[in-house]
Amino acid sequence: MKLLYLLLWLLASPALAQEAQVLRGLVLDAETHQPLPFAQVGIAGNKLGTSTNQEGRFALRVPAAYTTTELEVALLGYRRYTRPLPPLPAPELRIELARSPAALGTVAVSSSVTGIIREAVVRIPRNYPARATRLTGFFRESDDDGAGRDYYYLSEGVLLVDKASYQYPNDDGQVQILEARKVDLRDTLHATPSLLNIEWSAGPFVPHRFDFVHNRAEFIRPSQFKNYQYRLTPQTTFEGRPVYVIAFGPRPGTDRANFAGELYIDEQSYAFLGAAWHRTPSGIRREHVLSFEATERAYRVAYQRYAGRWHLKSIWYNTLGAPVAGHPRRHLAEFLTTAIDTARAAPIPYPARAQYNDIFLRAPTPYDSAFWKNYTTLLPAGQLRLDLLDQERQQRAEQLLATPAPPAQSAVEATTSPASARRWWQGRLRYSYGLGLLPVAAAGATLGAEVAPPGSTFRAVAATAVGRRRVAASYQLGVQVDLPRHLAIYGLTRSGLGQLAGYGWEAGLGWEHNLNPRGRPVLGRLGLAYLRQSLGRALGTFDNPDESLRLAGTSLATDRLALNLQRVTEGLQPKIGLGVELSRQWQAVADLGYLWPLRTRTQLLATEQGGFFHSDNESALNLPASEVQLTVGGQPATAAPWQLGRWWLSVGLLYRLGK
Repeated sequence: MKLLYLLLWLLASPALAQEAQVLRGLVLDAETHQPLPFAQVGIAGNKLGTSTNQEGRFALRVPAAYTTTELEVALLGYRRYTRPLPPLPAPELRIELARSPAALGTVAVSSSVTGIIREAVVRIPRNYPARATRLTGFFRESDDDGAGRDYYYLSEGVLLVDKASYQYPNDDGQVQILEARKVDLRDTLHATPSLLNIEWSAGPFVPHRFDFVHNRAEFIRPSQFKNYQYRLTPQTTFEGRPVYVIAFGPRPGTDRANFAGELYIDEQSYAFLGAAWHRTPSGIRREHVLSFEATERAYRVAYQRYAGRWHLKSIWYNTLGAPVAGHPRRHLAEFLTTAIDTARAAPIPYPARAQYNDIFLRAPTPYDSAFWKNYTTLLPAGQLRLDLLDQERQQRAEQLLATPAPPAQSAVEATTSPASARRWWQGRLRYSYGLGLLPVAAAGATLGAEVAPPGSTFRAVAATAVGRRRVAASYQLGVQVDLPRHLAIYGLTRSGLGQLAGYGWEAGLGWEHNLNPRGRPVLGRLGLAYLRQSLGRALGTFDNPDESLRLAGTSLATDRLALNLQRVTEGLQPKIGLGVELSRQWQAVADLGYLWPLRTRTQLLATEQGGFFHSDNESALNLPASEVQLTVGGQPATAAPWQLGRWWLSVGLLYRLGK
C-alpha cells in the first residue's frame, strides 16, 4: 500500500530567508541508477544534515556561514561521497554512490535476551549524542470522534528541538515552535461547553516525552526487568539493518509492568533502532487520569544514524477512550525529524521556548494555505508503517486546510458567545496563593474581660495573657483578572495564625512591567489596595443559659458562645514588588506594602458554637460598651493592647487558568 509521507519540512523563517539557500540533490546507486532512500546528507563536517526520502531526493537549507564547506553523503554498504558545495542557488545535484566491497558479517547471539538489552543500555552514551544536539521537525496533533469522521481540532507545526546529551536522562532540553497552525471545531460541534473539557497536552513536547532511549523507559530499565518477560523473535531487519527483535510484556504472576511491545536492537552496535509498544490494562489504570478513561495508549518511535550517532527520527502516539460522561475520543500526535544540527548552538532563549499546550491553545497563525510559504515541502509516495501519516488522515488534514474560515464574528457576538467568554476568562483569570508576615506591635500583658449584657442571665469572666509580638504569620488566597495595558484587578482573603489570629480581605489594582524582555520574565509590580484586617486573642468558650440573648442586635441562642477580643483595621496600602515567571501558568511573586490606616477599632466578637450542621451566628460589639468591662495589666481599658504595624511582606504564587 502506497502512503503519503511528509519527509522533509526544512527550517527557513522569514528572518533567515536572505541568509540561507536550499541545496537539492538526487542520490542514486552507481550501478543500477536506482534511488537510494535514507542516505545521510551532511555539510560542514556533518554539523548540519538530513536524509534522502523514498525517491532518493533531499533538500537542505544551507546557512550563509556553511556555503564554503563540503557536502558529504553516506549510506551503509556504499563508499562515502564528498565534494565542495556548489555556488547556491544551483540545479539539483545528481550523486551516484558506489557499492562498498565490504560485506556485513553475522553476529551470534551469545547472551540472554535481557543481556542484549543490558548491553544496549550500557552503550547508550556511545551510540547516541554525548552532547546537546538540535533537531528540526514536523509536528501534527489531532483529536477526533474515535472513528475519524468528525475532528474536534487539528494542529500542525515546525519545531526546533534541543535534545540534551543522552548521558543525562533527567534533562530533556527545550522546544521552540517556529510556526504553527490549527483548526478548532469543538465549539461548532458542541455548542454547550463541558465542565470536563479535555485539553490535550502532548503538544510540542512529544519529541521529549516519548523518546524512550533518552528517558530510559521502564521496559529498558534493568531495575524493572523483574516485572517483565522478554523473548527473542525470529531475526529480521529494521530499515535495512539486521536487528534483534525482542518482544516484551508483563511477567506472569505480576501486574507491575505498565507496557508491552517490541524492541529493535542493531546486531552490530547494540543501538536501539526503535520500538512499538502500548500500555497494559493495569498500566492504563495506574495513570490516574480522573477526567478521561482510556482504552488504548500506543506508541511507535524510530531513530536514524547520522554522523556516527543515532538521533530521534519519528514518534507516533495514539490514545483512544472517552471523557467522563462524554463521547469516545481519539488523540493522535506525530513528530518527524527533517534536519539534524550537531553544532553547539546557543540554547533557545526563554521567551521563545514552548510551554505547556502551546501549539493547541496559543498558536496564532490562521489555518490557511499561506502557512507553508516559507518552507520547502516534499510529498513523495512511499511504503511506510501503516499507522504513520496514513492517507486518510492526510486527506482529512488537507480538506480542513482547504475549508474556508467561518465569517468573522461581530464585536458583540465575540464577547457574548460562550466559547469566546470561556477563552477570555482562561487567558486572564489567575489564582493566588501566598504566605506573609503581619507586623504587630504587642507588649506583653495580662488581659481580663467581663461580659454581662444588661437584662440577660449570660455572664462570662475571662483572663488570659498576651505575649510580646513583633510579627504574626498569615496565609492568603485570592483571584486576579488581567486587564489591558498590564493592569489587573484582584481580591484576596487573609488569615492570621498563632496567638494573635484574625481574618481579613483585600481588593485592589495592580500593574506589572517586564524588566527582562529577552530572558525569563522578571516583573516589576506596583499596586494599591483597600484592606480590612482583624487581629485578635481568644478569650475562651462559655455556657449561655439565656435563649433570648441579643448582643449588638444579633440573636445568640446556642448553649455555648466563643468570645474573642479583636482589633480591626481598615486602610489603604500601596505596594511594590517583583515577580518571576516560572512557566506561563505559574509566577512567583514577592510584595512589600505600607499600611496607611483609615480606621481602627476594638471589638468583642461572640460566635455561636452549635456543631457541624449548625449555621453559627456571630456578633461584633464595638468597645467601649456597657456590656463589657476590659482590663489590661489590671487597669481599666477600652482598646486591645496590640495593633498592626505599617510595613507588610508577602510571598506567593500566581496560577493562570488556561494557558
